[in-house]
Amino acid sequence: YGYSILTMAADSLHHHFVLPGQVLATSMSESEGGFLRGHGTYIELVPDDSTDHNDDDMMGDTKQQGGMAGASKKKRSGWGTETKSTVMQMDDGNEAERQDENDEPKDLQRGPQRLIASVAGTVERVNKLISVIPLSPSIYTGQVGDLIVGRIVGVGGSRWKVNLTCSPPTASASNGSMKEGQLPLSGVNLPGGVQRIRTSEDVLAMRNLFREGDLLTCEVQQVQKDGNLILHTRSLRYGKLDNGVLVTVPPSLVGRRKNHFVTLKGLTSQNNDEMDTEEEGEGDVDVYLGLNGGIWIQRTIPSEWENAIRADQDERAPLAETLQKLRHRHATTRVSPSMRESIARVRNSVECLRLVHCQITPDSIEIVARASVDQGIRVADMLLPEMVIKLTEGTRR
Repeated sequence: YGYSILTMAADSLHHHFVLPGQVLATSMSESEGGFLRGHGTYIELVPDDSTDHNDDDMMGDTKQQGGMAGASKKKRSGWGTETKSTVMQMDDGNEAERQDENDEPKDLQRGPQRLIASVAGTVERVNKLISVIPLSPSIYTGQVGDLIVGRIVGVGGSRWKVNLTCSPPTASASNGSMKEGQLPLSGVNLPGGVQRIRTSEDVLAMRNLFREGDLLTCEVQQVQKDGNLILHTRSLRYGKLDNGVLVTVPPSLVGRRKNHFVTLKGLTSQNNDEMDTEEEGEGDVDVYLGLNGGIWIQRTIPSEWENAIRADQDERAPLAETLQKLRHRHATTRVSPSMRESIARVRNSVECLRLVHCQITPDSIEIVARASVDQGIRVADMLLPEMVIKLTEGTRR
């Protein structure tokens, strides 16, 4: 019976916006709860005199507010009333430290329970697990597998400190608003793709790979219990970033996708005849969508570069060595004026989407960029207020 009420309530709230203190689910089971507590929620015991009315109030409020969860009409414990029902009871601080953070207090394992949101956000449900995803534009909470565009802010102790907020290198590393990740030496590829145990010589040569102020792409390998992120760049797609533009946006505007490395083709203005014939693929732009809010924009590396490098080296040369030479040529080759205009156009397209708080996806970026090309709008005029509204009209339909 309890789980059926949970299913109806949770299904009606799935992907709906809730506020702190609103009831998400109620379990009528005396032996065990019919739900699992996720992030952004807490468990509260239901007073015996309000058990029979709680679910009707919750479902009634949900219907009245168009699917949004509403707080029960009965007063809950902890809201100015004296009752024996509490969220958590501990005898002393030492006992709380010894208790595992994943174990529920014994008082919460007896009697009817209800799950309440502790933050403002949207409800996510996976079977019995109910969580509230906070809607915060400034705080990034990483997950394993996330693509990160960060900046090196410290080197030492066989690891690099990576600033996840992509602040400029002049920002103080002690700033409380700065969120950092750890990139261990064992999580990077050695020059030439050599596979071996890291030695003290590698520790001394760490700044030859990354030094303070360098931008890089990496992936979240592990999320520790205290929220710290362990990163890695062992994939050949990740590494140092050069010859491009970094744009910082609120992390909530960048959604999780199957592929965060995208290429936008043919964004060169029709009246621009200054393209260099030496660089094939001129006008194509690569965009790296970091889930921490960092977006990197650079030119697409021409396929002719890779063919020339492969022709000059041994056929048995590892792929890592070829990519390393490609990145070196990309970093040392001048970006043509037409390519700079294409990169700047994509950069301003991202800024337009940020200003109107639209989701930043490859499709939305391309819509804004192509609209500016088709309408003959100069790159310098794209961020004018009237142009921002006009260019983002296609993304707000």
